[in-house]
Amino acid sequence: MKYKQLLLAPLGLLPAGIPVANAADMPVKAAHTAKFMPLWSGFYAGVNVGMISDHSSQGAYLPTNAPLTNYCWTNDCNYRNSQTATGILGGLQIGYNFQSGNIVYGVEADFGLSSARKTMTGTYVGGVAFLGPWTSKTGVDALGTARLRLGYAFDRALIYATGGLAYAKMENSFQAGPTFSSDTTRWRTGYALGGGVEYALNQNWSVKAEGLFYDLGRKDHVSTDPTVNFSAVAISEHMTGVVARLGVNYLFH
Repeated sequence: MKYKQLLLAPLGLLPAGIPVANAADMPVKAAHTAKFMPLWSGFYAGVNVGMISDHSSQGAYLPTNAPLTNYCWTNDCNYRNSQTATGILGGLQIGYNFQSGNIVYGVEADFGLSSARKTMTGTYVGGVAFLGPWTSKTGVDALGTARLRLGYAFDRALIYATGGLAYAKMENSFQAGPTFSSDTTRWRTGYALGGGVEYALNQNWSVKAEGLFYDLGRKDHVSTDPTVNFSAVAISEHMTGVVARLGVNYLFH
């Protein structure tokens, strides 16, 4: 308004002839961009790759199924051996999350193929030295889990604990000299426990790092001589292991 210019100009607050801007003409500061908060609920699927370390703890015992002559592994019933097979594990995972505030819970299943293999050899002592060297081969062909997940979400991150069923196809065999053998390439079940952290890149894509411990229980292996079938040797093994892997997930909203 012109009367405002006339009042302000004599006081030196406004040079004569300069118009006063209205409030509507003042520049408006850009609105603050809302912080991205991921939504974790829903179905997701992805891929993973990492390392597996499979540990076999072995002990000898005296078998009872042969009618005449039985031997402990290496002829020493106190014999103990352990070997660790390491390799690459890679595969797929699928899951479903529920979310209540910062709490995220759900289920996840995964399956992967493994390159973990280990072979050890030794010699017999005492009365069964005639058997020659023994060979123990252990490893994992495939490993899968079906687990529950419980986590806490903040910012873009999800930290979670997990546990449930573990199952694996083991590549295990025990050779006692030239004739006693036990080939145990078969599926075994147990449990898996662990945890991880997942980070949302955007509303659909996330990356994760995860670690698991698994226990597939104890298995007894009795090797009989197929040529005469009157003697046997036996060994018991306990299979455990750890997995460390990275993964990428796509969340279907």
